[in-house]
Amino acid sequence: MKIIVTTSNNYLHLVPVFEYLYLKYWGDHNIEYVGYDKPQTDFPFHSMGKQGPVNEWSTDLRKYFEQQDDSFIWIMEDTLIKRVFPKRIPQEMPECVGKICLTNDVSKRDHVKMLSSDFYLRASQTSKYRLSTQPSMWNKKYLLQYLTPGLTPWEFETQDPMNDGWHVYGVAEPIVIHNEGVRRFDPFKVDLAGFPPEDITYLKNMNTWLK
Repeated sequence: MKIIVTTSNNYLHLVPVFEYLYLKYWGDHNIEYVGYDKPQTDFPFHSMGKQGPVNEWSTDLRKYFEQQDDSFIWIMEDTLIKRVFPKRIPQEMPECVGKICLTNDVSKRDHVKMLSSDFYLRASQTSKYRLSTQPSMWNKKYLLQYLTPGLTPWEFETQDPMNDGWHVYGVAEPIVIHNEGVRRFDPFKVDLAGFPPEDITYLKNMNTWLK
């Protein structure tokens, strides 16, 4: 399944950090970066053109996602991977499932355990942040229903759709373990807590702005 990594010009410096950790701890080469100016990478990159105001975020991404397969994994460039369990990643989306979150995000809010599985959780139809952009597998129809033009990332995530007939799944144990890479108001403050010293040393040597 294709893994889509979205970025923007203000965060291009994070791509080499993301990529080093991604390749070490995940390593699936079926990825594509999506943004505006090309980041430092040898992986496929799709440019959405010239970057405009932040409220054009959803407008630009919608055009891209409309051209994708029916399901895909979507992550951000500030998702700093610590560990991944690839064998646990579903290979297809069950019917009426809009999203399968690959972290423990669903477990933090109202949810129920699936009677047919000890591994999956189902978010309540009235729980908040069902559209969270945590690393997840997405159903394209579900994503496009809410990724309407003119939304900032925050506006997209906080729509809180309820009782819409779509199911949002999570997992009892996270498949993707990661740090939220940067603080909201300082893209140069990177959270490397919990990474082995050799990773931190390598990243600081290769990315002088981390020092």
